[in-house]
Amino acid sequence: MAYEGFQLLTYDYEDIDTPNRTLPRAVMSAIVVVIGVYVMVALGTVMLVGADDVVRQKEVALAVAGQRAFGVTGLVVVTIAAGFSTGSAINSTLFATARLAGKLAEDSELPASFDHLNRAGVPDRAVIGLGVLAAVLAAVGTLTTLVEAASLAFLFTFVVVCGLAFRAKAGRRTVTTAGALAGAGALVALVVRMVRVNPLSLACLVCLVLVAVFARPWLLTLVRTEADRDGRS
Repeated sequence: MAYEGFQLLTYDYEDIDTPNRTLPRAVMSAIVVVIGVYVMVALGTVMLVGADDVVRQKEVALAVAGQRAFGVTGLVVVTIAAGFSTGSAINSTLFATARLAGKLAEDSELPASFDHLNRAGVPDRAVIGLGVLAAVLAAVGTLTTLVEAASLAFLFTFVVVCGLAFRAKAGRRTVTTAGALAGAGALVALVVRMVRVNPLSLACLVCLVLVAVFARPWLLTLVRTEADRDGRS
């Protein structure tokens, strides 16, 4: 889940100047920087709070570390930073996924309404629809459940994309093979964990996948798609 932004970045491919040159440099350098930052934050938090307290405090461990380091000021700064970080992640995920939904609507894989653009060229209906759905999930689910479900979805997508890239001979096969195998391993490990700890969320996610694969084609026959607009169906 922590690295899903790299995947979302590719959804904005057409909005990036010279993407063939920019994306590889941006993604690879960002991965290195993010790994370094995560390692430093993890080590610093453990040194300030202690491993046992990190496990016990869970989501607020960073805030506790900030308080231990700089008192109330550190607690406030870390809390505000967490708010901005969460808002940034939500916005980037929402808008990138909305653009992906717009592309799928262009290919008649989703209703044509998802392809609607406002004056700024933003798929506004897709943003609103996904935002409402995300708000509902956030209201009824726990943070751990949402993170695990999202991680499972991203891992599955990553493995499928790497497999397709390998089959299409896109990029270096050593890289796509490593990505597919490593992603599949992480996917299996997460599924095993969810079966043991949170089987209900896994069952709900499986139901959503079944709806997307089997019920979506039937639902598309009941709504207007881009193919209907173009008179191709």
